[in-house]
Amino acid sequence: MLSNILKISQDAKAAKKLNPELIDATVGMLHHESGQIFTYQTVTDTLCSLKENEMYAYSPANGTAEYRNGIVDWVFGKNKDRIKNAFQINVIPTTGGSGAISNAVYNFNDFGQKILIPNHYWTPYENIAEEANVGVETFSMFDKDYRFNVGDFRQKAFALAERQKRLFLILNDPCNNPTGLCLSKADWVEVIAVLNDISRRDIPVILLHDLAYLDYHAQGFDGARDIFETYLELDENILAIIAFSGSKTFSLYGFRIGAQIGLTKSKDVMADFCRVGDYSVRARFSSVSRSGMSVVGQIFSRPEKKAAFQNELLTAREILKKRVDLFSAEAEKAHLQTLPYGGGFFIGVPTNNPDIFDDLVKDGVYSITMPGLVRIAISSVPLSDIERLVQILKKNV
Repeated sequence: MLSNILKISQDAKAAKKLNPELIDATVGMLHHESGQIFTYQTVTDTLCSLKENEMYAYSPANGTAEYRNGIVDWVFGKNKDRIKNAFQINVIPTTGGSGAISNAVYNFNDFGQKILIPNHYWTPYENIAEEANVGVETFSMFDKDYRFNVGDFRQKAFALAERQKRLFLILNDPCNNPTGLCLSKADWVEVIAVLNDISRRDIPVILLHDLAYLDYHAQGFDGARDIFETYLELDENILAIIAFSGSKTFSLYGFRIGAQIGLTKSKDVMADFCRVGDYSVRARFSSVSRSGMSVVGQIFSRPEKKAAFQNELLTAREILKKRVDLFSAEAEKAHLQTLPYGGGFFIGVPTNNPDIFDDLVKDGVYSITMPGLVRIAISSVPLSDIERLVQILKKNV
């Protein structure tokens, strides 16, 4: 199920120039109602104030101290002290969140093995796996009541782990791309229990936690980070790799700035993570954007910048909330089914139409479609287009 999301988005942009009434629901970037990209003034001011060496020099391959330390504190928030006390931690700068995912898939799987992901997923996972000579196996994300399907996850995880004597799991949460699902803390308790059970059978377990949209959770900064309390119960030999996306959090999409955060309670496992991670960074992309690293590091390390940026995040979340609320109200009126949304840039709409992409294009809507699902990038759809968008979706799904 390979899908070139960026190409479809470029096609949509070209079509919109010819027809301004066209609705482009492909773009995984936050936009103002005017159609301009949403940017953060704190980010812009920091970028414009960088010194030459903070912008043009090579980045340290292992990152600056303010970047590494700042990412750990930011990601774990209110749980940071307990996480730091419980785990070995290392941060490896990467070219965006996708660079973190690519490195992890390449480094911690043998050729011919399979990784486990939900059946609704960001399609480049498949490209990344194929490039690493790794296959993909899926479990059903939702049960019949559209809750996280713990039962199918457990069954597929055990079966794959026993078959290949390794489990590499990717979970994109919170604010799942493409569905908008946010797992509850109780869901994460169940996930951790399954991983621990497999690990205690002397099977290596790697959890790749893709949290690209962490900062766009509808429950806000602290609510998005409640799930990390469950990490404290991880078995000693499990390696958790968090893929952090500075591209999404800071609207620095073109700067390609992110990180792998490795966590484990085992010194030996951490030594392996650091060794292969450092090697791959140097071999695959040498170092990341210095200006991106400088901006993120300064915002994380300077309290006045950090506070200003967090205040701007409130505005970004409010933009999303208004659009989601309107979309949900219109969908309810039209009897259009949507998947549970907890935050992020995307709303998932189930479909039984195998020709849904072409049918939507004929009616003036570009979206990202996949088997059984239409992904609507609510992050880029203005309020003025939402009623018409829902009507077109209802007609075609």
